[in-house]
Amino acid sequence: MAKQANLYSFPSVPEHLAPALRAYVISCQEAGLARHNVFKVAVSGGSLPKTLAQALLAPSTGPADQVKWDKWEIFFADERAVPLDHPDSNYFLLKQELLDKISGPQPTVHPIDVEYLNDTQELADQYEQVLVKSFASRDSVKLPIFDLLLLGCGPDGHTCSLFPGHELLRETSAWVAPIEDSPKPPPRRVTLTLPVVTHAVRIAFVATGAGKREVMKQIFEEGAAGGLPCALVNEGAGERASWFVDADAVEGVSYPRRPFSL
Repeated sequence: MAKQANLYSFPSVPEHLAPALRAYVISCQEAGLARHNVFKVAVSGGSLPKTLAQALLAPSTGPADQVKWDKWEIFFADERAVPLDHPDSNYFLLKQELLDKISGPQPTVHPIDVEYLNDTQELADQYEQVLVKSFASRDSVKLPIFDLLLLGCGPDGHTCSLFPGHELLRETSAWVAPIEDSPKPPPRRVTLTLPVVTHAVRIAFVATGAGKREVMKQIFEEGAAGGLPCALVNEGAGERASWFVDADAVEGVSYPRRPFSL
């Protein structure tokens, strides 16, 4: 039987979850640097950037606990078709919560090209070309393989801008796809596709709060049969997917927790 996603539950976010997430990210960073001397990460929005900031901006405890920002290439797992200074922009959110607070060497960041906001297909195509330039030509690489995806989970089980029951879940060839009818505003977005997400070396989901409890039950008890995008990622990635959750989010969820270790 294929190994399942890891579920790590913590009593609190600042004292327990954030330090564990930091250790996990740094472990993925070191593996990426060993592979190709760069750390390629894609990040989503929502409440995730705030938790990332708690984890990654904490003071280093020693040589093995260093975020090497100048080696990071940051992409967006999904983005809204809005200007980069718009409150709905995932880039703007990450910039406010995390990027503006990084001192010293800076990461390379790849936002969307706002020249194409009026045409989401072109916006997606242009962002795919950014990936092609970074990950090698489409002729030689079927899918880009990120070192780490840092994702959230919506109360409906969506992740990136992949929504339950949406036709985009069946996309198999594009790396980045447009969506014009997101059930959650704003409706016009671009997103990494499901095959790109599930091919990442590692995937970390962060889900906190009692508001996530019902959807966590569906994801972990019904699995992929329930059709929720987060569950489809778990199925596709298996043990390469790890969930960092607080106790409130998984209270009553019957799925084995694992003690966190690297």
